[in-house]
Amino acid sequence: VFPGCSCPSLASLSSDVPVLSCGGLAKRWLIRQGLVKLSQRILGACTIVQGALESILNNTPQGFYSNTISFLKSNSEMCFNELSSVPGLNPVMPSGAMYLMVGIEMDHFPDFKNDVDFTERLVTEQSVFCLPASAFEYPNFFRIVVTVPEALMEEACVRIREFCQCYYRPPSCD
Repeated sequence: VFPGCSCPSLASLSSDVPVLSCGGLAKRWLIRQGLVKLSQRILGACTIVQGALESILNNTPQGFYSNTISFLKSNSEMCFNELSSVPGLNPVMPSGAMYLMVGIEMDHFPDFKNDVDFTERLVTEQSVFCLPASAFEYPNFFRIVVTVPEALMEEACVRIREFCQCYYRPPSCD
């Protein structure tokens, strides 16, 4: 969670329904290149990280957490600011996450059927991989991962802008 923001426990949302919360901790603990490759081949829990988790949480200096949060917040703000000025896109600034959601005003992009079509073409034409949010039952949005180096985040935003400029259609004056 970014400084100044809060994130209530999911368990606090219900007193009569059990809540199991699973996080993406393993995604940020980019321990070694080999572990990343291994985790990409196995669907399921990352048992290597789970086994090391107690040591990781107990022995990692606080500065690592502060630097990680600062990095994620900086990339999120940069991406949000860059995409806020792109006609037809409505980014949502997260309060703390490794992702940023971007709304697509689909009526201004008539060449695309939906967010899946939009993101598939974005990958094909601009080599920017974003996940269509309909995968999360959140249509007409896409999700950007903000854990990449800042220069790559900037390049991705430039390419998203170029892509949208090619396909954006202003509202008709009927």
